[in-house]
Amino acid sequence: MDEIELLYVYDVIRESAERMEKDFKKAEMVQSPEKALDNVELVIEAASQQAVKEYGPMVLEKGIDFMIMSVGALGDDSLRERLFSLAKEKRARIYIPSGAVGGVDLISSASSASIEYVELETVKPPSGLKGADYVLENGIDLSKIREKTVIFEGSAREAVKAFPRNVNVSATLSIAGIGFDKTRVKVVVDPKAKRNVHIIRVKGDFGSAEFHIENLPSPMNPRTSYLAALSAVSTLRKICNCIFI
Repeated sequence: MDEIELLYVYDVIRESAERMEKDFKKAEMVQSPEKALDNVELVIEAASQQAVKEYGPMVLEKGIDFMIMSVGALGDDSLRERLFSLAKEKRARIYIPSGAVGGVDLISSASSASIEYVELETVKPPSGLKGADYVLENGIDLSKIREKTVIFEGSAREAVKAFPRNVNVSATLSIAGIGFDKTRVKVVVDPKAKRNVHIIRVKGDFGSAEFHIENLPSPMNPRTSYLAALSAVSTLRKICNCIFI
């Protein structure tokens, strides 16, 4: 994008930052984010919920806009309130891309009236949940699942803690709609699935809607959907072009 003059890259794993520096002509690797903050207008988090907690307050305190990909971190009420308050106080913006789902705009609009329920059903192949905290903690052997199996049902607040790298979309839906405790989430493992599937059901004063999204996994990370990365690019374009749809 011509509008971007310079891109600073940082990762706790140095090799990852070095790869990014090679991939982008305008990129320059830094040893710590703090050293780059005086020269940037926007920080994009694409690392982890922990990174949001560690760097979010620091970024917003300086009045710098902050794009959050690990939206599940906002399931922590105290952190969310702190970040939102800082953004308001410092006149900074927090950007939350739609991620791997659709319908976020509809839910956000519907929340201006009353919403009865928002439900998210996520269906993934075993590879898409490999290494997930909930899977490891509950001793779930994904290789032994032979048919479509529900492994989790609960609130979005519970979901983002159980699957911090897999169901961030539930956090986005919660913020757009009726909150983390009222938004319901079901996680399903399907050994026959070739794609990550998200089914969103919402009902309210506006009427009702159902969205069925079938995502191809990211070429670089099968735990997430390619659309999630594209949504970040789309958000960045809106910021640069000053056009919001």
